[in-house]
Order: sequence, then C-alpha cells, then structure tokens
Amino acid sequence: MNTIEQVRLGVTELHVSSFERSLPFYTDILGFTLLEQTDSTVTLGSNAKEPILVLKEDVQLKEKPDHEPGLYHFAVLLPTRKNLGTWLAHVIKKGYPLIGASDHFFSEAIYLSDPDGIGVEIYADRPQDIWVGEHGELKGGGNAPLDGDGLLQEAADSTWEGLPAGTVMGHLHFHLNPEEADSFYVNTLGFHIRMAPPASLFVAGGVYHHHLAFNAWGRGRKGAIDPRFSGIRSYTLVFPKEDDRTSVVERLTKAGVHMNTTGKSNEFIDPFGVLVRLQIEETDKKEGAEYGQTHRG
Repeated sequence: MNTIEQVRLGVTELHVSSFERSLPFYTDILGFTLLEQTDSTVTLGSNAKEPILVLKEDVQLKEKPDHEPGLYHFAVLLPTRKNLGTWLAHVIKKGYPLIGASDHFFSEAIYLSDPDGIGVEIYADRPQDIWVGEHGELKGGGNAPLDGDGLLQEAADSTWEGLPAGTVMGHLHFHLNPEEADSFYVNTLGFHIRMAPPASLFVAGGVYHHHLAFNAWGRGRKGAIDPRFSGIRSYTLVFPKEDDRTSVVERLTKAGVHMNTTGKSNEFIDPFGVLVRLQIEETDKKEGAEYGQTHRG
C-alpha cells in the first residue's frame, strides 16, 4: 500500500459561539494576528501573516459535552523552545488558567481551553534526531512533568510579540473512535501509525511523531461529530508535490470516497463528518515549508 511520506497541516476551521468572547482569547492570550474579518468569519495567523486558523461564528452553538465525539485539542507548533518559554511567560502575566503541561520527550507542551471549551495545545518539538530512531521508529512519548522554570529561564531575555513567523498547526487530536480512525486514516488514506497506547491512535505522514491523533479515553466515542456543538469543521492537508496528492486522491476514489474539487483543493468528508481539504504547497512557500517539523529545538 502506498503511504503518505510528506505532509503538513494547513488551515483549520473552528466554529465558535461568540466572536466577542473568542477573539480576545485567540489574539491576546494565544497571540494570533487577525488577518481578515467579516461579519461571520475571522482568519488568524502568525506575525508572518500566514493563515493558520479560520473561526466562524454561530450563536446557536453549545459547548461540546465531554462524552460527545469531537475535537480533543488543536495544537499550535512554535519554532523553538525559547518561543514556548516566551509564550508561557506571556500567559502567566495575563493570568489565564492553564489546564496541563507535559514533557512528551519528543515535544514540550502546555494546555488550555478556549471560551467554548475547545482544547488548545501550545508546544515546541525537540530536534528530530533525539526522538527518531535509526529505522524511523519513534522513541520516547509519555507524560513527564514539564520543566516550566527551565522554559522561563531560556526566554528570560525575550519579549512577547505574538506568535512568531514559522508557527504552524502542528497536529489535531480528536475524541473519536481509534478503530474507525485506523480503518480510514491508516488503511485507506495512508498515514503511518506512530503510537497506539491503550484506547488511542497517533498517526503521521513520514516520521513525524503525529499529525493526527484519536482517543476513546474513558468511554467508547463512536459516531460522527455533532454540528450543534462548537469545535472543528474542516482542516487542510498540504502536500509538497502534485504526485503526492494525486496518490491520495486515487486511493480515496478507489475506496469509494466521494471527492469534490473546489478551487485549488480536492475535498472529501471523513467518516466523522469533518471536511478534509487536500492542497499542494504554493511554489513560493515550498522552500520554508515544514512537512516533518524536523529542525526545531
């Protein structure tokens, strides 16, 4: 079976219940730059003005209960450990509550929630040669305590100026049934399994630790995402070359997945009701594209 060897996450779309509540969080707390705004849509990016998130407002939305299928968290990947320390100092100064912090060996991560209860991870990767073995195997993992003091010390001479250039959407983690995800995302779409702890599945293109994750921790989360709740509606997979995308489109079509072409995207609905866009890296962005997020430290 052909597999995905190079890919990165592009723009992710979230639906929230109130811009009045959400925008201060996404800009003042997380540090996104507001790139464009209409009555119902906001586009957010880094200081380099590269779009990362699209928020759409729907005042009828309710917060997703824990037992419902949906997004566990989206994860914003910062270029360096110093950037993570600078962000941590910023959020401490703001007094916004954090809900967790972990050292995963391959990355250092800090967790919080947006005003709609959508989970957010802000993280930085360690250099790839630490956590990728000789044969491409993933080393490490787990949830050790985060060295928060060390992060703050590393960033002691820096000033927070928003999400820096080079910030990307690193991965998406879902409260969705891992067996269903394995059947589609691994066996059909072509992602590699990188970790499979109890009741969970972590997959990636190539040797990255994970681009997507799925868990049923504490309960069997089966079925599609309910659009009555706030959370994810779509995301983008960006490939370096047309041949890479074509291979995925051919596999999906052969498996009976209905594909649409919209502008520069091939699109399909995954088994959980999420719209997935398949795009090619624009020529002027290929040189700096982070398909494996491999050089970060």
